[in-house]
Amino acid sequence: MNKQSLYVLGGTLLASTALSTAGNAAAVLKQNSGLGGLVPTATITARPLATQLFSATATTANALDFGGSTTANGDILIDFALPITLPFRVELSIANASFTGTPGVVVYTQDSTSATASLAASSVSGCTVGVQPDKLLVLGCDPTGQASSSRADAMAITGVRYISAGALATAGQSITLSGIIKDSTATSTFDTITAAAVVTSKSALDVGFTAGGGVTIDSTVTPAFSKLTAATALTTTTANLGSIKFSSTSAVGTDLSFVYLASSVASTTEIKVTHGVLLDDALTQIAFVPSVAANTITKFPSQFVTNTVSFSVPGASLDASSIIVTFDGSSLIDTTSGTATAVVTPTIISPAGGGSFRVIPSFSGTLAALSRGGLSVEVNSLMPTAGQGSTLYRSYIRVANISPVNGIATISVLDDVTGATIGSFTTAQLTSAISGGLLSSTGEIRANSTLQIGAADIEALVTGAAATAHPYKVRVTGSFNGYVQNLMWNSVTGLFTDLSGFRNGVLTIDP
Repeated sequence: MNKQSLYVLGGTLLASTALSTAGNAAAVLKQNSGLGGLVPTATITARPLATQLFSATATTANALDFGGSTTANGDILIDFALPITLPFRVELSIANASFTGTPGVVVYTQDSTSATASLAASSVSGCTVGVQPDKLLVLGCDPTGQASSSRADAMAITGVRYISAGALATAGQSITLSGIIKDSTATSTFDTITAAAVVTSKSALDVGFTAGGGVTIDSTVTPAFSKLTAATALTTTTANLGSIKFSSTSAVGTDLSFVYLASSVASTTEIKVTHGVLLDDALTQIAFVPSVAANTITKFPSQFVTNTVSFSVPGASLDASSIIVTFDGSSLIDTTSGTATAVVTPTIISPAGGGSFRVIPSFSGTLAALSRGGLSVEVNSLMPTAGQGSTLYRSYIRVANISPVNGIATISVLDDVTGATIGSFTTAQLTSAISGGLLSSTGEIRANSTLQIGAADIEALVTGAAATAHPYKVRVTGSFNGYVQNLMWNSVTGLFTDLSGFRNGVLTIDP
């Protein structure tokens, strides 16, 4: 490999971002194949060291001895911007940690007589490594002891280890290396080594809840909004609110080579789901479904605490798991949203094993929301035809279809005080005398039309409405866009009152 193309070298341990060699600055790179050769890589990034390794405290981090201890884990490579043919020394400085251990050194040389010759590991005479807390000193390197045509073009420092890394207890902090290359007497500077991050602390493993796709409640079914749109749900009665993602590539450990897997989770975790869907009368169950379906945990409404339910989940079931809700397929489904939280942190088997654990911080996320497509409006305080409703006051609703297509509306009658459903009907059940030609032959409200329905018409189809001792309310749903007006006619004054905006409490009627 031509030395002039040696700009980026890659690895698996203390990988770093190769900075530009412009301005004759040497670069701190990463060698990914041990001492046998130099392998180029397209992209280099600093190796992540998870904060939970330190329990997020600087005291613990400062006491931890970690880094590359074997050639399998890689070595730091210093790529000289210019070849060196005279005796030299390298001073490698560190920020946010201290050096420790007994690192070694290998110099890579290239034959200056061949423009295409590859670099090769060479036992350049005299090189020794001295370790100070804030600096590595590579002294006595003398390429003149090699063939007259050779030159030092790169240097690998092996087995580099770190301690006193308290700064890494804060996510986003990095251990940074920089330095200078001088002649053997330290009187002249051959090159500078551009600063590069070799280890970066991150906040946690890549664990969390991912919301399921938006779930639409179907307005075209009968009764409207009693099922889900299959295109956005698993089936017409089941939906995935969200799933748990557990990274299998985040490596932490004292040698930076341990890989966490979902199977490494040793403890039981409490998953708490807080969602408006748990208050919905249409919901029959909610289930935590891991990748092994036989280990599914199902909860029923009797086990909910208002809008919250908890699952005790074996740690190894966290990855590729989903939260699934099931509806009865006949009751009205409300629009809802919510969240999920892991409230008891699981523990992870450490690289050393033997009962030692690492802790994952609690995690949370937003779950899928349920929404309706079409009309869904509730209006309060319609006067029954009994009592004053037969003489002084008369209630009407006007259902407007502002869509360019026809659509059936469902009218549900509810007790204005308790909210209990008294009964329901659809516009297909109305007589032609009521509809006045505004309904199609199949009972749909015609496009861009408004249908007026009186209390007497409602009570003819829902007989229990007239028996109430107080006003009732109606919920209008439909497969079209539109709005609903609630009108009251006063036969004494001859005036209509629009009660569409009345939503709170029970209407009081003067005697």
